[in-house]
Amino acid sequence: MRYFVIAAFLAPLWAQEDPLGFGLMLRAHSGVALGFFGKLEQDFKPANALGRDFRLRPLATTAGANLDLLIARRLLLGGTLQLQHYDASETERGLVRPYALHYGGQIGFAAINKNLWLFYPYVGYQVGTYEVRYTNYFTEPIFFGTTQQLRPLEKRTYSSSLGLVELGLGLRRYRRGEGVSLFWGVDLGGVFAPSKGSWKASEGPDPQGVNPPQLSAGYLRFSLGFGYVKPKSESAPSPIPAAPEAEKPKKDRKAKKAEEAAAPEKAPSPAAPGPEKPKKKKKSEEATQAPPAAPSTPTPEKSSKKSKKKAAEDEE
Repeated sequence: MRYFVIAAFLAPLWAQEDPLGFGLMLRAHSGVALGFFGKLEQDFKPANALGRDFRLRPLATTAGANLDLLIARRLLLGGTLQLQHYDASETERGLVRPYALHYGGQIGFAAINKNLWLFYPYVGYQVGTYEVRYTNYFTEPIFFGTTQQLRPLEKRTYSSSLGLVELGLGLRRYRRGEGVSLFWGVDLGGVFAPSKGSWKASEGPDPQGVNPPQLSAGYLRFSLGFGYVKPKSESAPSPIPAAPEAEKPKKDRKAKKAEEAAAPEKAPSPAAPGPEKPKKKKKSEEATQAPPAAPSTPTPEKSSKKSKKKAAEDEE
C-alpha cells in the first residue's frame, strides 16, 4: 500500500509537459542559514577563555552565485560558490565569529518542468575553508586550547579545510520559454561535513587540546538571474505525424470504382427512359445493305478467248 501511494504521488509529475529543453543560467543568491558547530562552544567556555556565559549564535546570512545547465529537459548540472557569514558571539572578555566559504558542483533532476516552472532535487559536494575569528577584549591574555594565547586586543584566525555534502530542493520560475529570459528562484537545503578536520592557526603553533572542527547547516536562499533557454520542440524536434484522414477519401473512391466495375449494368427503368442506344445489326442485314462491288474490267487474255469462241460458233 505504501508503494502504491508513492507511485500515485509521482505519476502526475512524470505526466507533466516539458516546455524547457535546454537552458544556460547564471544567478546570484542570498538568504539565511542555521549552523551547528559540534563541540566548538565548549572550547571557548573555560575560565581562561571567554567564560561560562559564552554561547555560539547559530544564525548566519548567506551569499553566492551559481552557473546552471539544463540538458535534455531533466538533467541539471551546476557550479556553485557559497559564503556563510555567522553572527558574532561575544562576552565581556572577547568575541568569536565563524565563517565558511566553499565552492563545488551540483547535479539535479527536474521532477516538474511545466508552464515555465522548474522544480528539482539536487545533491552536491563542495570544498573550501571553515574559519573562526577570535578577538580578545580583555585586559589579560585569553587562550584557545593549550598552545594558543591571545594578548589584549589581539585577533587571530583558526581555519580548517572541510568538504561539505549538499542536499537541496530548487524551484525556478522563468519569464519566457525561449531566448534570453529573466528568472527567480528559491532553494531549501543543507550542508554537512562527512568527516572531521583539524585546526590551523594564522600565527604560531596549531591549537592543541581542542575538539576537531565540525560544521553542518540548513539554509533558505532566494535567487535572481538570467539565462538563455530553448523550448522542447527546438532542442529535440519530433517527427511530424502522418495524417491518415487525407488518404481516406482516395481509398473510398477506389473502392467505389471497383464495385461499379464488378456490378452488372442495370436496365433503365421505364419511368425514366434514357437515350436509346443503336442496336447491333445482324450479319444478313449487313450483307444485304452492303454496296455492290464495282465491275471488274476484263483482262486482254480473257477478251481474246471470248472472240475466238464466238468465231467458232459462227462457222458452225
